[in-house]
Amino acid sequence: MTSNNGQQLPMNPRSSRSNASDSDLIPYPRDFYPEELLEDSGGLDLKEFINVLKNHKKLILSIAFVTMLIALLLTLLMQPVYRAYSTIKVERYAANPNVQILNAEASRSDRDFFETQIQLIQTKTLASRVISELGLDKKPESTGLVSSIKNLFSGDKAADAKDTTAMEEIFLKNLTVTPVSNSQLLSISYDSSNPQLAADINNAIAKTFVRQNLERRFETASSYKTYVANNIEVTKKSLEEAEQRLNDYARENDIVQNVDGESTSSLTLKKQIDELVNAEKERIDAEAAYELYKSNPDSAPSFAINDPYILSLKKAAARLETQYQGLTRKKTRSANRLRKQIDDLKEQIASENKSIQSSFESRYMEAQQKEKMVRNQLDKLKAGALNLQSKSTKYNRLLREVEINQLAYNKQLEQLMAVNVASNVGTNNISIIDSASVPTKKFKPSLKTNLGFGLLLGLLLGMGFAFLREFVDDSVKNSELLEQATGLPVLSQLPETKNLGPKKLALQTALEPRSALAEAIRSLRTSLRFSTRHGAPQSTFITSSSAGEGKSTVALNLATAYAQAGSSVLLIDADLRNPSIHQLLELNNVEGLTNYLATTETKSGDVTQACMIKNLNVITSGPIPPDPVELLSGSKMAELIENASDIYDHIIIDGPPVLGLADSQVLGNLAEATIVTVEASKTRKTALLDSMKRLDRANANMIGTVLNRNSRSANPDYNQEYYSYTRQAPQTKKA
Repeated sequence: MTSNNGQQLPMNPRSSRSNASDSDLIPYPRDFYPEELLEDSGGLDLKEFINVLKNHKKLILSIAFVTMLIALLLTLLMQPVYRAYSTIKVERYAANPNVQILNAEASRSDRDFFETQIQLIQTKTLASRVISELGLDKKPESTGLVSSIKNLFSGDKAADAKDTTAMEEIFLKNLTVTPVSNSQLLSISYDSSNPQLAADINNAIAKTFVRQNLERRFETASSYKTYVANNIEVTKKSLEEAEQRLNDYARENDIVQNVDGESTSSLTLKKQIDELVNAEKERIDAEAAYELYKSNPDSAPSFAINDPYILSLKKAAARLETQYQGLTRKKTRSANRLRKQIDDLKEQIASENKSIQSSFESRYMEAQQKEKMVRNQLDKLKAGALNLQSKSTKYNRLLREVEINQLAYNKQLEQLMAVNVASNVGTNNISIIDSASVPTKKFKPSLKTNLGFGLLLGLLLGMGFAFLREFVDDSVKNSELLEQATGLPVLSQLPETKNLGPKKLALQTALEPRSALAEAIRSLRTSLRFSTRHGAPQSTFITSSSAGEGKSTVALNLATAYAQAGSSVLLIDADLRNPSIHQLLELNNVEGLTNYLATTETKSGDVTQACMIKNLNVITSGPIPPDPVELLSGSKMAELIENASDIYDHIIIDGPPVLGLADSQVLGNLAEATIVTVEASKTRKTALLDSMKRLDRANANMIGTVLNRNSRSANPDYNQEYYSYTRQAPQTKKA
């Protein structure tokens, strides 16, 4: 086997590993692949999310504090803005239901209607009118609208036009219109640094909008009035033309109608039928009277019986008959004369009855003749009516055309009258409910809101930077990540200790046996006891990826823990480039491992020193050699470990870091077990894996890792209170 610099590494046929067979060691994979071990096992879970926040809470809180401070300064520097409110009512339909044109928007939904009204308030046309009416364009110093705008267009020939456009845009930017839920109300608000101006502009907006709406209604009514008037002229002309065609056709075909629209021919036919009915009735009555009188004159009609002349004759005859019947003697001359008078009267009555009978007969004949004449005339009229009926079809069509045009003409006249009435009334569906008053409290900036926003923004930025640092930082932060990265078990987690110097930290197990660090070291000692089937490895090499990760502290404290358990321990400072054990234990370093390895005369016992810790002997590094790898690669280093294994229960080797040096590869090959010290939140995964690759190529038996300087914030699963549990135990007083 060769080192990184090409030097031959000695094979150690009889190292401390000879005390235990390979089967006695708990196997760990030698061919591991960092790419696979570093594969993401899934997304960031809640626990990891919380851990990131805890690890970087100072950064997050610092950024949040800075953003809140910036928000505070900006709030104090910002010009106060006041908001004035007004309320208007917008009715869905116009007040006059007869004017259909003013309700043209009724076919749209209420949502579209109110959205349209909101957009109409926020038009540049309205903004321009308000600016002009209040003279805001002539006194920009009172509004602050134009003072900053003119600087943008200084020297531009179109500056005035651009100023106007920019003023309108800023004007509308300060204007807000919102609907009041479940009502027909709209709330108008306007922001300005001048509270009086905010109220004035708001009221001007409301009044201008009401006035504009009324103007639009008048314009709409006027346009509709013109439209209806034009239609009336067209319809009137069509009506006149239709009437002319109807009259011409009626004149050409001798069709005359009365006021009810009936033709003269039909009226004549109806009249003739009525006359025929009357003639038939007269004929029947005359015939009945004639037959009745002829058969029984006494049952003649009443007009005949009641004839005055006949009645007078009958009365005279009756009187004379009474006188005649009163005579006692009827054969006298006076009686005969009376009888003769009676007979004469009866003859006259009979003559009159005969005359009446003749009149009945004459009347009957006249009625019969009249009926015949009327019937003949009716037949002629029927023939004429049949001829006229064919002509009436076209006539009726022309008549309907006239009626349709007449109806359209009348309807349009009604619409024109309605528009005239609406124009005179001046109805408006928009009214001002609440006018804007001068605001007494500023609307913005709000200190609470800005500070809250600054805090929220700061927390978000802080978390963003925290996760960014977490993403770019590939250091090992906790035991879980360490096991995932290396595939080796974490034998122990040493807590982070503050306010302790290097010497006190290295002697913590000896000086403070109840400290958290001492408990963690004893946990490491226990883990090593179960790392092989025959117990703890006899020779253990302690190394790290880079300098400063605490390997010497781990080595010295582990050796102390073994010694405190009653084991004989040899601590070898094999870091020949930067030794530190002699300084930590305050030992003489004139002679040490370098002297033993460099000369054949020096024995191991010559460089072994006792220290303040019982059961612990130390071989310091000695002078720093020019080529440490050459010394460590010699056979004497292997002999030292082999011989020491016969004397000591445990041999702890403090070696140099792995990266950039071949020393650790040599020592890892010689020791029975190798432990890699990893500093939490500092050791990079790439450096750690590179170091383990080097050790693996050197056939080092890596049995696990030690996570050093592990803080609770970085690893919340690590219970630091457990290690300080014995501190809380009460002290027992000696008797």
